Amino acid sequence: MYADILKKIVNNYEYYKNIAVNLECVEFSSKFYDWYEYPVGAYVTICNFPNGYIKNNFEQAYVQTILRYMYYMDRRRNKDLQDITPAELPEDMAKNKYVYEQYITYHELRMNHITEDYLIQKIKSYTEYNDIPKSEINSVIPYLTGAEIIEIGGDCPEEYSFISIKDNSIMLIDCGLWD
Repeated sequence: MYADILKKIVNNYEYYKNIAVNLECVEFSSKFYDWYEYPVGAYVTICNFPNGYIKNNFEQAYVQTILRYMYYMDRRRNKDLQDITPAELPEDMAKNKYVYEQYITYHELRMNHITEDYLIQKIKSYTEYNDIPKSEINSVIPYLTGAEIIEIGGDCPEEYSFISIKDNSIMLIDCGLWD
């Protein structure tokens, strides 16, 4: 159901930017897991939206999730980063296209539906050497159970980006072998 909508946004910066600059953001909670230790690992972003929001506003929910993921990743790299306000977003997206575009662009666009078991095994395989507590990894499993899970793509054969979509949550999972 959601794969067709994702195909319109992913690898299409202008479409993505148009949604982002016209967002009427809703309040939602989010959590970020950094399970990366050179050269292998995973990043997980979970966004919990109000009831019915994802079903009725999937494009907006997806873009807000990507923007939140960017926020976490940029904070991870640069702790002094300044927040961009919604009013500043159009100009910033025009000026810093590459920064925004890299979060929705994949050299290998896959768009395959996958099972929760496959994704659980993929997450475990990319985190097993990084001393991540099993309880922490298991805390994301409920976001996979009964979800629509799509492998979006990657930039090489050993890099994967997934999305798990439930009624009130979106979880992004990036895992891979990165230099």
